[in-house]
Amino acid sequence: MLYAVYNPQATKPQATKPQATEQRTTEPQITEQRTLERKKEMFPFEPFQFTIERMRHVQGEWRSLTATLFPEYVFFECENERADEVRARLEGALNRDRTVKQQVPLISVPGELSDLLYDLCDERHHISMSKGIIINGLAHVTEGPLIGHDHRIVRIDRHKRLAWLKFSDRAPRDFAKNSTSVLVAGLEITEKYG
Repeated sequence: MLYAVYNPQATKPQATKPQATEQRTTEPQITEQRTLERKKEMFPFEPFQFTIERMRHVQGEWRSLTATLFPEYVFFECENERADEVRARLEGALNRDRTVKQQVPLISVPGELSDLLYDLCDERHHISMSKGIIINGLAHVTEGPLIGHDHRIVRIDRHKRLAWLKFSDRAPRDFAKNSTSVLVAGLEITEKYG
């Protein structure tokens, strides 16, 4: 089962701290190791984020870039029976040093979206760029992970080289609340007929 944890700090701009003038005595390797240990304690399962390949026009030329698909969520996979254990561990790690306890909203990703993401993504949870053509106003994907999902395409932005895919007939209430049951993926239209 695919679960998501909402992380509102992921979308907020991070404040920059002033640079300290004195040298720290802690070695960077020790600090990095402590950070990894804390992450493993927080997430008993390997957390990940979904990414997409998209094209962006930079300094007069098109470049391939990687963008996070749902930047405000962290995903992980586990069995339904272990979801409460994961929630308890996350809350314990987050609330260790706090006086006011914070609950962790553990969200089950809707089945239709979960199936679509697993179908489109590779083992690194990445959706590569697709290519296609338009014939008489209908998109036909010729290369990439969007092959076979032509019927899901509800909008194409040929300039930005993006496609919006419908994954559900109803908008989910608790997941992707800023989305209306669509998923964005990279799609370059190479030709148009009719």
